[in-house]
Amino acid sequence: MQVLSTTQNQALTMSSRLIAELTGKRHDNVMAVIRDLITADILTPEIQELDYMHRGNTYKHFLLNKRDSFVVVARLSPEFTAHLVDRWQELEQQLAPTFNLPQDLPTALRALADTHEQLQQVQLEREIAIKTKAHISDKKTATAMATASNAVQENTRLKDQLGQSKKNATVLAVERLTGHTYTWQPLNKWCKAHGVKPSKVHDSRYGKVNTYPSQAWMDVYNVDLSALFGGMACN
Repeated sequence: MQVLSTTQNQALTMSSRLIAELTGKRHDNVMAVIRDLITADILTPEIQELDYMHRGNTYKHFLLNKRDSFVVVARLSPEFTAHLVDRWQELEQQLAPTFNLPQDLPTALRALADTHEQLQQVQLEREIAIKTKAHISDKKTATAMATASNAVQENTRLKDQLGQSKKNATVLAVERLTGHTYTWQPLNKWCKAHGVKPSKVHDSRYGKVNTYPSQAWMDVYNVDLSALFGGMACN
């Protein structure tokens, strides 16, 4: 099987079949990768798909120069680069006495390095885009949660200030919800007995009024502020 060819007017080339053999890939897969690289203008523009005969049948293959062979292997299996280098050196050494072939392996390796850098850059940009999108999504979620938490805290704070919460309540607030009438004196007496000073809250009619703790309401009037201001009706 001819895998390497040259003439005095043509540069040394390597068959796509040898590349498939070196990398352990199916030849049709290698051909597909080469066609994709040609379409992307990554390989030498002059590369052509040629016929070859095998056991009386005609098949297609590509003949690649050194640079293109390195680019293809970089796409197929970067770990087989060393095998490709060794194979090129072996074949060139065999043919060098006859054709006086130039040794420009550094140029080929530089092309391979450039290709690797391009592929890595594309992968890096993709990863950055994914992480940025995830970061934005997480930041929006965190902001929304913080806003909701702040709103709950502010609502609780305002209820405390108005004297109508699960922790404390004014006489007027409890009367509005229960429909019953309560006097403040027993609540105030409970606070004195327990060393508790009632808090003051603003009231539109009286300026400021006392707000009494939940335990005082429970002990004096058997009113459960948690049930009353937690959305449950009080009998």
